Amino acid sequence: MSSSTPIKNDITQESQKLLHAAALNIVALIDHVHKYEGTESTSAGFSGANLKRSINELADAIDKEVTRFLIACKPPALEVEIRALTPKILAGFFQLVQHFDRIPKLAGKTYLDAVRKAICRSLVAIAMVFNSFIEEPVEVDKAVVAEMSYMASSGIFWEHCRALAQIPTDNRTAVVAVWAESVGSLVKDAAEELSESLQEAEAVDSKDSKDSEYSDDSMDDFDPEIPTHRAAEGRKIQKLVNVAKHTCDKIALRCIRDCAQLDDERTVWLDRLLDLGRPVQSSVDELVATLFADEDVWMAQVGVEKEALTRALGELVTLAITFVDDSHLPWFELCRKQLDAAKHTSNVVR
Repeated sequence: MSSSTPIKNDITQESQKLLHAAALNIVALIDHVHKYEGTESTSAGFSGANLKRSINELADAIDKEVTRFLIACKPPALEVEIRALTPKILAGFFQLVQHFDRIPKLAGKTYLDAVRKAICRSLVAIAMVFNSFIEEPVEVDKAVVAEMSYMASSGIFWEHCRALAQIPTDNRTAVVAVWAESVGSLVKDAAEELSESLQEAEAVDSKDSKDSEYSDDSMDDFDPEIPTHRAAEGRKIQKLVNVAKHTCDKIALRCIRDCAQLDDERTVWLDRLLDLGRPVQSSVDELVATLFADEDVWMAQVGVEKEALTRALGELVTLAITFVDDSHLPWFELCRKQLDAAKHTSNVVR
C-alpha cells in the first residue's frame, strides 16, 4: 500500500503516522503535567493573572488552528493542510505546558491542581481528536476519557479549550471554587436533608399519636426515612450539623474569600483549610447516616460520629483562627465554646 493511499476518513497513511506521533507527544505531556509539583522558587515574581492572560491568548490561537485542522480532515482530506497544522497544534500545547511549568510550589496546591486539571483535560481532548483520525489510536488516560465519553471529539476539544480560559488567577480563587463544590454545598445539602427527614418523622409520630375515626390507607403505608423514635436524638445531631454548616459558611466568607493578603504563609493556610474542611464534610455525612443505621448499632455509632465531627470541627476552627481578621474572632470563639459544650476541649489560644 502506498503512503498516499487513503485509509481512514480519507487521510493517507503518511498523515496518519504524523498524527500518531503527535498523539504520542501529547500523551508524554499529559504524564509530565500529572507529575509536576511546582518549582522550588519563591512566589514573589509569579503572577497568576499574567499566566491566565498568557494561557487564554494561547488557547485562542490553538482553538483557531484546531478548527482549521478539523475542516482539513473532512473528506476529501486536505493532506498539505493537515501536515502543516499538526506540528503547529503540537507546538501550541508544548508552549501551554511551558507556561504551566512556571508555576512555583508556593503558589498553592489547590491553585496548581486547578490549572493542572484544565491543562490535562485539554491535552486529553486534543489526543482524542488526533486518535479519531488514525487507525491505531494512542492510549490515553482511561479515567479522563471515560469522563468525557459522552462528547464528540471536536466538541471535547472546544469544551476544554474554554476550560483553559476559566483557570483561577491565584490559590485563593482556586480554594473558593473547590471549597464551595466539595465542602460548603455538600454540608449545606446534608443539613437540609436532615431537617426534612426529621420533619417527616415528627409528622408521622404526631399522626400516630392522634386518635382518628378514619384513616388514609395511602398514609398507613408511609414510613419516614428516620424511625420516629430516633427523632429526639436527631434534633441533637441537627444542632451539631448546623454548627458545622455555619462554620463552613463563615470560613468560606471570612477566611477564604476575604483573604486579601496572599503571602506564602496564607497560601499554605488556605490549602490547609481545604484539607481540614473535607473531613468535616465527610463526618457530617457519617453522623447523619447513623440515624438510618440498624437498630442494634445506631446509638453506638452516634457517639462515635459525634466525637469525630466535633474533633474535625475543632481542628478546622483552630486553623481558621490563625489568620482570620480580628473583627471575626468573636464568632469563632463562640463556635469554639459550642464545640466545648458538645465535647470537653481546651480553649484555643491564638
